[in-house]
Amino acid sequence: MTNAPLALPEDTGRKTRVLTLTNGSAGSGKSTFAAAVAHAAATHKKKVCVIGMDRQRDVSRLLGYDDPDGDEELPTLFDVVDGVCSLAEAVVPARHSRTGEPIAGLSLVLESSKLDRLDFKLAEQTARELWLFKLLPELRGRFDAILLDCPGDLKIGTVGAIIAGDEIVGCTKSQEKEARGLTELESKIAELHADYQFMGMRNALDWVVIGEGVTSDSQGKVYRDIEKQIREAYGTLVVDPTVRNDVKVPEAYSASLPVTLYSPKSDAAVAYTRIGRQMKLYR
Repeated sequence: MTNAPLALPEDTGRKTRVLTLTNGSAGSGKSTFAAAVAHAAATHKKKVCVIGMDRQRDVSRLLGYDDPDGDEELPTLFDVVDGVCSLAEAVVPARHSRTGEPIAGLSLVLESSKLDRLDFKLAEQTARELWLFKLLPELRGRFDAILLDCPGDLKIGTVGAIIAGDEIVGCTKSQEKEARGLTELESKIAELHADYQFMGMRNALDWVVIGEGVTSDSQGKVYRDIEKQIREAYGTLVVDPTVRNDVKVPEAYSASLPVTLYSPKSDAAVAYTRIGRQMKLYR
């Protein structure tokens, strides 16, 4: 299998932060966050890699690959699990969907619709929960940050990312379904920590990001109340600001671009850039 042209960043031994972006529920804004903050970090001269883990392939679309399964020459994360290529060989450059030009400093591992078979594929592996933990050393030392964009569930893909990550980011919206997903996620983290604390696995969320929040009570008081509850429950873990509803986000998705690239001065783009700075991904 041939790869899209990319010289992997040199392994300098730099400290690589691995952030697991997750929620027990789908539709929590993980892919939007991953693409936007990764792009913002790249514009600040950081080397960033996004690993797409969702069969929906949203982050692959946002970073320039509308249909990774449609090109047999493109490696995907499923190919890595299937033994077709190594994780390092699966890294491709993020690219501008309109021009095809690579986005400097930003790389990714593409998703596949076949990832819905991941549980089956890993069923016979010993310690299958460690599947991603075993792969990531290939990329550590090469990037300043690796973002794991998990599917909206707590199956083996997400479990592997929770164990493998250095920091766990709970992505949510000001809505009950996604807020309840954070609670489910916390329970899963506690369960896994009991078994994997000897490896240094985290025992709690490190960050909580709220996306698509309303701006006034007239838009939905119940949403404002849920946001208030999230902030009261998680305190200083909640990064500021809340990313408010912004038409530029769906427009950016339609254009297959991170919102920080599609409309860098939009409210959402500015918010995501500030969030990445608060998380100390760049200055």
